[in-house]
Amino acid sequence: MSVESPPTDLLDRQIATLLARDARTSFRQIAGEVGVTEGTVRARVKRLQTAGLLRLQPIIDIASSDDDTPASPGRHMAFITMRCRAGWLDRVRDALLAMPRVDALYDANAAHRLVAICLVDSLAEVAAMTNAVLALEGIRDAESELVLQTIKYDATIGPIATVEDIAKLT
Repeated sequence: MSVESPPTDLLDRQIATLLARDARTSFRQIAGEVGVTEGTVRARVKRLQTAGLLRLQPIIDIASSDDDTPASPGRHMAFITMRCRAGWLDRVRDALLAMPRVDALYDANAAHRLVAICLVDSLAEVAAMTNAVLALEGIRDAESELVLQTIKYDATIGPIATVEDIAKLT
């Protein structure tokens, strides 16, 4: 039996949006911005956290790093897109979730069905990850793309769906 999430409303979304911009924002400041009491904000945040709908955690913004050294840890973002053989999607997804360098995994409505995002240390690691994906049983084909330059990056969208969140659903 699955546990249902509590219903959310506009106030919950306003509070979550303010915390997504800066998780250090005080409940008092949030209360002033949304027009409720500090206690209401505190209760809403606690309810959302308890239900697993809100998690406050630090996000590393790789686009803001001053270090442009190619070998800087986690400085390269790679997208690996892949198609699965018919009937293999769930097994391929489970195998990808077990790979430690897969930082995010999406089921996409595109020619390539799955998209893995990996933050890697080197080009050699991109090649190794792509080869590991290609070696998975059930993969029809895979392609990797390396982000060359970040034009715009909003770090607050990063934790929409983490690998840990996806693993809980499978």
